[in-house]
Amino acid sequence: MKTSTKQAGFTLVELMIAMVIFGVVLTGVVQMFTSTGRYHTAQEMMVDLSQDLRAVKQMMVQELREAGCNPNNPQVTMGFQVVPPPPLGAKSIIHFTRDIDNGDGDGIAEPDGDANDANENIRYYRTNDNCTGAAGAVMAAGVNNPGCLRRDTGALGGGQPVISNVTEFRLFYFDRNGNGLTDAQLTTKGDMEEIDTVRVFIRAQVESPTKVSSVEAQTQEMDFRVLIRNG
Repeated sequence: MKTSTKQAGFTLVELMIAMVIFGVVLTGVVQMFTSTGRYHTAQEMMVDLSQDLRAVKQMMVQELREAGCNPNNPQVTMGFQVVPPPPLGAKSIIHFTRDIDNGDGDGIAEPDGDANDANENIRYYRTNDNCTGAAGAVMAAGVNNPGCLRRDTGALGGGQPVISNVTEFRLFYFDRNGNGLTDAQLTTKGDMEEIDTVRVFIRAQVESPTKVSSVEAQTQEMDFRVLIRNG
C-alpha cells in the first residue's frame, strides 16, 4: 500500500491574490485613520479658536466698561485717548485709561486718582507678526493679512500677545444718539469724550487653514458692542 507524500497548501497565484486583497484592505484602513485624524485636528483647531475669541471678548468688554473710571479725582480726565492718525486711526487702535487701583498689590480695588498703575492705561491693536518674537508694525483696519492682536499698558508697539492669526480687527464708535463717529471726528481729547458705545469686530483664522476642508470653517468672527459706563 502506497502512502501519499503530497501536502495541501496555497499555490503562488492564490498567495499573490491574498496579498493583493490584504493590501487593498490595509490601504483602506490607513486612509480611514488618516481621515479621522485630520477631522479631529480640524475640530480641535476650530474649538481652540472659538475659545480664544470668547476669552478676548470677555476681557475687552470688562476693560472697556471701566474706561474713564475715575471716582477720586475728577480734575484728571480719563477715558478714551487720541491715537495716531490714519492710515491707523481709531478704527485700528483703541486707547483708554481708567483708575481702578493704587498698585499696592493687595488684591483690593483702591483707586488713587491717577492712571499710572498696572492695567490702567490700555491699548489694543494688531501687529504684523504671528505673536512670537518681536512685535511687527501696527496694522491698519482693512488689511487682511494674519496678524497678532496685542494688548499693552505701555508704549505703542510692544504689547503682549492676546490672539494670533487675526485677519481683521476693526473698531467702531458711536455717540449718545447712536451716530457713528469717524476718524475725522476723533482727533482731540474732547472728541473722544463723545464716545458712548464701542463696537469691536474681530476675524481670525485657525492655526493651519489648509487642514480644515470647509473654507467657511477656516475663519471665525466675534462682533460685539460695549456701552461705556463712565462716559
